[in-house]
Amino acid sequence: MEEQLQGLLDRIRAEGVERAEAEAAAIVREANEQAKAIVASARAEADEIRARAEADAKVVQERSEKALEQTGRDFLLSLQKSIDTVLRESLARRVSEGLAPDVVAQMLVRLADAYAQKDMNESRVDVLLSPEDREQVTDVVMADYRDLVSQGLTLRADDGIGKGFKVSFIDEKVYHDFTVAALVDTLAPILKSPLREIMERIPEEQA
Repeated sequence: MEEQLQGLLDRIRAEGVERAEAEAAAIVREANEQAKAIVASARAEADEIRARAEADAKVVQERSEKALEQTGRDFLLSLQKSIDTVLRESLARRVSEGLAPDVVAQMLVRLADAYAQKDMNESRVDVLLSPEDREQVTDVVMADYRDLVSQGLTLRADDGIGKGFKVSFIDEKVYHDFTVAALVDTLAPILKSPLREIMERIPEEQA
């Protein structure tokens, strides 16, 4: 009887151990699967974060490059504008200095001669100058080029003119502007072309 009872107890103990081991193995498997899932999820999230970071970094880099390019363009435009301003101011000063009364009188003579060759010597010539220059140019004309006056040259003062003059061949309806502003407008583009070429070469040389 005792042997039968002992055998029953041993069988129950063995079954309990087997069941416990099976449950433990199932728990381990489930834990392993959950761990793998967690690791896979973490890796996927890390990859996504890395991808977003790389994309954001690329966007920031592109924006930075565009900002630098725009800054470079703005600087070159500002520099070109400054150079243009200095060029025009320098031209205006040089042209103004060059338009002395005797030079203006010689220009009038050359204009009269040029139009005389085109049979326009009968046309009345009306010249507008600043009040100050009119007196001086009149003195030079009357002293050295009196024939111009007899040919119909009229010198008139105009408060709106600084240095230089405006001339009209009235009968022929021909008009010329030789004021400082007009001469600078004519000369500046000629001098700005080589400057512009230099400015355009700067980005290429820096590349």
